Amino acid sequence: MFSKVTKIRSTSIKHKPWMMKSVLYKSWNNSFRTLLTPSAGSNTSSLKPFTVVLEETQKQHISKQNNGVKHKGQCREFLSALLPPSQESLPPRTMEDSFIQALIPIGSNPDVRLQYTSHIGGARLGRLVQDMDNFAAVVVYKYIDNPLQEPEGPSAYAVVTARMDHLHIREDIKNDADIKLVGHVTWVGASSAEVGVGMEQMDDGVWKKVCEAKFVMVARDAATGTKSAPINPLVVKSEDEKILFKLGKENIASRAKADQDSLFKEPPSTIESNLIHDMFLSTVDHKVRSFAARVKPENSTWMTDSKLKSVMMCEPEHKNDYNKIFGGLIMEKCIDLAFTNTWVFTGAAQVPVCTHIDDVIFLKAVEIGDLLYFHSQVVFTHETLVQARVSAEVLDRETKRLKLTSVLQVTFKLPSEVPHVIPQSYHEAMAYLTGRRHFLIGLENEGLLAKGMAEKEIIEVSKYTPLWTLKKLETEEQVFNKNNVQDMLEEDTF
Repeated sequence: MFSKVTKIRSTSIKHKPWMMKSVLYKSWNNSFRTLLTPSAGSNTSSLKPFTVVLEETQKQHISKQNNGVKHKGQCREFLSALLPPSQESLPPRTMEDSFIQALIPIGSNPDVRLQYTSHIGGARLGRLVQDMDNFAAVVVYKYIDNPLQEPEGPSAYAVVTARMDHLHIREDIKNDADIKLVGHVTWVGASSAEVGVGMEQMDDGVWKKVCEAKFVMVARDAATGTKSAPINPLVVKSEDEKILFKLGKENIASRAKADQDSLFKEPPSTIESNLIHDMFLSTVDHKVRSFAARVKPENSTWMTDSKLKSVMMCEPEHKNDYNKIFGGLIMEKCIDLAFTNTWVFTGAAQVPVCTHIDDVIFLKAVEIGDLLYFHSQVVFTHETLVQARVSAEVLDRETKRLKLTSVLQVTFKLPSEVPHVIPQSYHEAMAYLTGRRHFLIGLENEGLLAKGMAEKEIIEVSKYTPLWTLKKLETEEQVFNKNNVQDMLEEDTF
């Protein structure tokens, strides 16, 4: 599963006592994903192109908001009047009501293929994620049934993306075969919905699953774009739907717990703190007897040298239907920068392959004319895997300070072992621990760790830890002689 270990503890599930649990979990998880992305056969003639589906949705639900106001002399009060007073006033809906499929003909249409082809081979992942984001909004618009709206009239709703979770890439995505997007709601709250979006690609006449992700979409009052708007309650019928709904509910709870346990709010555990301290001591030059003198272990890089940045001027062409910068475009730019940063960091001859994208959060809307700064940093490495954190920040022209708008974590796999990344400062140590947590959660979501094992590994720090942090150097034993402690305290410089 992973390459042979040299200086890092093994992550292989072979010969582990919990191997059977991991295999069972992976099998069950795949069953769930099959329900999330049902296949309708290999015939693509009946599927509408994704661009057509998106255009129809925009025309029906979004464009008429402005057209209706212009032609009938109506204003925001009219759109507000279309908004239901509560969720109870709306008819119940089912997962099947929101189910939709669409085709991206990158195999059968040369013009489309050019738009999605990467110069390094294969399809452009960032562009496809942008489409998945748009597709998730289409699913929610299809799900919403508002009796106060006329079928051909303007919509009272504006659907926006709050976050994307656990984009798991199962297969290489080719640039010469058609792609099918499949999705439906899996959980519904008062004004938000979790949407499962799957991507399948044609392979020898059969649709093959290549990736899937969860999107949390939020409904807003179209008149203002700020007020929450109630959406239809979800009715679950079959046992499979009950399982999906339960998982969606658990996902909401796990997101809340992850936010509560964030290192921005809570200090690292005692064992995590010990890990960071061990890493620090193992890189201190004990002969110099100064905490400022650091020595890199073999095959390692300081985290401060693993950064890459870019900046974008937000133009009108980048806007969404609500005159904000499209979140899917921001995700695409972040993914592209993470890829480039990882490739530069590893210096590998072969390109990194993205395996997982996690924790994509949109904290603040980006306006036309904003300067958008992208910052990527490698925050954790293990064997042939690299964890990169990417953030997008907007420059406040008055204060000259950057405000965080989006952040995501991306996992890449390389064909050979990558350098260890070593934090030097406290904030880098927190980034290291956060990246390690997301890395382990990603393994669990991919079925490579049994359910609950990620949290156990985070707490115990028993694996996925550089071995050199667990070994005492001879120089350390020589310096820390109990008979000379007082002399050291007097002579050390800080």
